[in-house]
Amino acid sequence: MARAVPTTSQQAAAATPTDTSKAPAWGVDSNTAGGGVWAQTSAKKDKLNELLTELNAEGVDTGARGMETLDEAASAQEKLDLEFADGLKMVVKCVDDGMKNNYADEASKDNANSATSLLGEEASLAAKDATKQMFQLLESASSLEEWEKPKFEATMQEAIRILSTALPSDPNLKKPEAGLLDTSHPFCYVREFVENSEESSGPGGDVSSGGDTGTVDDEEMERQLRMLDGVVSQAFSSSVDLYRTLLLRATAQTLLENWDTITTVTSGDIDRAAVAKTAIQPQRSTVNAKEVQKLFGCYSSESSQEWVQSWWNLIDADGDGLIDEEELTTVVDFAIKPVHLALTDMVNMSLEVCPLRTAALGSNETNDWFLGGENISDIHASSESSDPSSSESSAIKKLSWRDRRRELKARKALTKTFAATLERHFRDQVEVPHRLRCIYAWAEKSHQDNKLDSILVDASDEWGAASSIVGSKRFVELEPKISYAEFRKEQESHFPHLDHIGEEVAMSFKEDLW
Repeated sequence: MARAVPTTSQQAAAATPTDTSKAPAWGVDSNTAGGGVWAQTSAKKDKLNELLTELNAEGVDTGARGMETLDEAASAQEKLDLEFADGLKMVVKCVDDGMKNNYADEASKDNANSATSLLGEEASLAAKDATKQMFQLLESASSLEEWEKPKFEATMQEAIRILSTALPSDPNLKKPEAGLLDTSHPFCYVREFVENSEESSGPGGDVSSGGDTGTVDDEEMERQLRMLDGVVSQAFSSSVDLYRTLLLRATAQTLLENWDTITTVTSGDIDRAAVAKTAIQPQRSTVNAKEVQKLFGCYSSESSQEWVQSWWNLIDADGDGLIDEEELTTVVDFAIKPVHLALTDMVNMSLEVCPLRTAALGSNETNDWFLGGENISDIHASSESSDPSSSESSAIKKLSWRDRRRELKARKALTKTFAATLERHFRDQVEVPHRLRCIYAWAEKSHQDNKLDSILVDASDEWGAASSIVGSKRFVELEPKISYAEFRKEQESHFPHLDHIGEEVAMSFKEDLW
């Protein structure tokens, strides 16, 4: 496998003989002919293993279920936070994998004989309508093949405005409500989003009892469980649509804030242009409108893999499929940033429509929850209220100052933990910068035969009159560029986290809660 050519200083260091018998070989630098393998160490993983060891010492068998044992060891109130992280993971996993949202169709079939409307259907339809309007905006604006900065910024601002009309208003983070329960909002049911299990007949588990079957109580339980499944399926479908809309808005925001980064020409391209006697500006004046439209198309229906490739094509302004190493870092950062923004909005919106602690629901039971503490048919009926702001579907419990303080304190701790997860996971836990350096070094790059290219650049125009002092010419070593196919070949093995960005964040969030 070809490697990047070492620099002169590295060659000199490599030429120095060493006595390998005195010490073990720790591997070779990734910029030379070696492997550059890093140790997968993590303080978080070590702490989780310590927790499992403590449970083993207490007689708990952690070998069969592994980390799931930590869920069982949590208190009733702590489990609510863990279930919240699991629900987030279910939504983002569906979007990361590019799965088609067929849950609404299934819920419609289940309710074909009912005159009731689907939970969150109004919000879901509004999100789809806003997405359609946004693509119409992009299509009309794409009559120009290239967008200059004023046109680009105006289009992104209008896209953000259109998408925001279909989303709930941003919560007041400085003065949050305590005790608000809005059963008409799909994010209210995030804790109920769990993977289907063959061993259970629904979210409530196996409804069969050890005694006689077919009793009135058993039939009522089965009926309510089926109704609960319908409510949760509808809420999940609407949540997926809302999350995709949040992703699109976050993508527009990312583009709007990073015009300079997107249009900056790398120093390598400037030097290559100088050798070819071609005039090139350090900043491009336009971006490709079609590539921007394709980028939004990928975030609306495709998987994480297509998100990265669409950013790649946007950054690759000359269209040859090759980008520099620094542009590779930009591509990955831009692919991750919209997910962070969308997840932050989703978490804040979820906390606005459903309390964190049962005390905010007016319940004194430590293990009570609103889906189990009330009659499910009443919840289903209230969720179908035509007016989401009505007291039937949305109500604020009158809390004592102690319960209100406890609720706001728990919310502040949770949001702080989530913010820390976003900041640290890819940077510290996954070690994205190091992985990208290794992927670039290990990739079989066909450009420049995977070698450094030493070129002589005439700097007389650059330095002007000072060229007589500093010299009119200079040697430059150019690193080879990398194609997406070459990057993808190494990324699948060494950076699989990029194929499920949101799921990575949600799982890391749960680990932080553990």
